[in-house]
Amino acid sequence: MTSLDGLYDAFFRRLNPEWGLNSASRRRIILASALPAIFVAAQIIQAIALYAIDEDRLLGEGFWHRVYYATAALLAVSPVAVGALFFAGVRRWSRAEGSWMLLIGTLLAFVAVTFGFMATLVFAVIIDEELISDLRVNFVWLSIARTFGLLSVGFFFVAYRGLSESAHLTSS
Repeated sequence: MTSLDGLYDAFFRRLNPEWGLNSASRRRIILASALPAIFVAAQIIQAIALYAIDEDRLLGEGFWHRVYYATAALLAVSPVAVGALFFAGVRRWSRAEGSWMLLIGTLLAFVAVTFGFMATLVFAVIIDEELISDLRVNFVWLSIARTFGLLSVGFFFVAYRGLSESAHLTSS
């Protein structure tokens, strides 16, 4: 038994997930995930821009300046995606749909915890403020942790609705 099998047993087996989706369920998951996917893409584009593009070009004028500030403005309203997921969770979700939403939420939460832990470790260990600035910990790592963590909450809500609704319906 590998460690991944143990993780699966501890986390997913008790929830009794179902993974088979029909085309309507796939469309529903894609539709519910569309707005959060825009914010994930904006976060990734912003991170790439902060690491790959010279700071003068980002803060000056031109294409990359507009891209950077557009992603920053878009990420400022990322709680809207969580609201959209909560709104989507008002309707009934099947157990299979809930299982996939749980998987997406778990992946987002894992990324958020990883980047948050790395930022905490850097702040605790590294004293050199210039090195912390060069690593872009404040602007990239904490932003990724915040955005992905917030989005995972919405996905977990929809997963809860799908996994608990089916259990409730079968116990009646």
